[in-house]
Amino acid sequence: MSNRRNFLKLAGIGLTGSVMRPFQAQAGRLNTKGQKLKIGILLPQSTEHPQYPGSFLNGLRCGINQHKAIQKDQIELVVESVNYGTPMIVKEKVQKLLTENNVDFISGLLNPEVAAHTNTLFKNAKVPALLASSGENYLLNELKHNPYLFFTSLGLYQAAYHSGHYAVEQYGKKIAIVSSFYDSGYDSLFTFRQGVEDAGGELMENYVADQNDEGFIEKTIAQIKQASPDCIYLFRHGQAAEEMLRALHFNKIKTPVITTAFVADEHQLINLGEAANQLTYISSWNKNLELKENHNFISSYQKEYKKQPDSFSTLGYETGQIIYDTLSRCSSDFSAASMIEALKSCSLSSPRGPVHIDKQSGMIQNKLYINKVKASHSSLPTSQPSEGFQPVNEFSEQFAVLDNDYRSGWLNPYLFV
Repeated sequence: MSNRRNFLKLAGIGLTGSVMRPFQAQAGRLNTKGQKLKIGILLPQSTEHPQYPGSFLNGLRCGINQHKAIQKDQIELVVESVNYGTPMIVKEKVQKLLTENNVDFISGLLNPEVAAHTNTLFKNAKVPALLASSGENYLLNELKHNPYLFFTSLGLYQAAYHSGHYAVEQYGKKIAIVSSFYDSGYDSLFTFRQGVEDAGGELMENYVADQNDEGFIEKTIAQIKQASPDCIYLFRHGQAAEEMLRALHFNKIKTPVITTAFVADEHQLINLGEAANQLTYISSWNKNLELKENHNFISSYQKEYKKQPDSFSTLGYETGQIIYDTLSRCSSDFSAASMIEALKSCSLSSPRGPVHIDKQSGMIQNKLYINKVKASHSSLPTSQPSEGFQPVNEFSEQFAVLDNDYRSGWLNPYLFV
């Protein structure tokens, strides 16, 4: 955030937009027999990244508007802004969608921590939901056992776990974390630690910036030089992350840096220039993935919006794909039981690769990729994906400690507000 004191301040976004032309997809045609299906969309806001909610909604419209389902009045999207995404507001908006708008299905961006507060609403109304997030928090067991709730994400806490493991395997056992109070309120930081320890490494230093800590970078650079870690995990964001990477670059610190997919957003890489060289991150999507579905998606998105999609565009598109695929396989029976069964048997190809739902947890499983950034003084930084791996099972003992009644942290689904 540009001003960390204002992390609760809300910024407006455009929710309407034009109805999108359908993108290429694999689903069969939807037959509603003249019925218009209402899909409720919960959309939070972000002060530092106002583009993310719009990106998600753009992608969702395109993924769900296959065979012109929206133009043909087969599907209507009912969008509700939930502001910062706090439990009280989300519960109010979910109830409105269920009782006033009479929606048949609910989707949108929602932190799993907030979803836990609306858990019984979906059960009582018998309306299924597919909720998306950046994957910043572990999925509690009470949510996994709700037959009406399904989840998809960018897999950030899973990526953090593998980042810890990868750091030790590739660079050495002595790992340092650079973070801040605001950037640390999610499960992703815990799972990184877990990955380091499971690989036999140790966290030798944890540099945490306090609010308005103007001397943090200079002090941390000096401490890193003295400690000489084998690898640095940068868990900051936005301008703060950029300033840290530039400081490492200008001070000629050659220690390998692993970070999050947020830091490696295309616009941030352009800002970083050579300071982004050799940066490593693990993510569930990269625009350079050599997949036919990815190329088709990017080409169509660029044609529609005159700009590149980001990770939230992709998450929205995949979410829309899954919803349309589900409805098209209901054989015109749009009861909750029919939609749930169709969701459980979901299997399709998205820009991120093959998609299926874990029937035990209701979670979409996506492959994760290692990405490396290359930059020079003569060219813009580019991020290239390499080998990938499957996420850790949702019920794995590595994450069991995260399922408890004493949880706290930020609730916005962009990881950093």
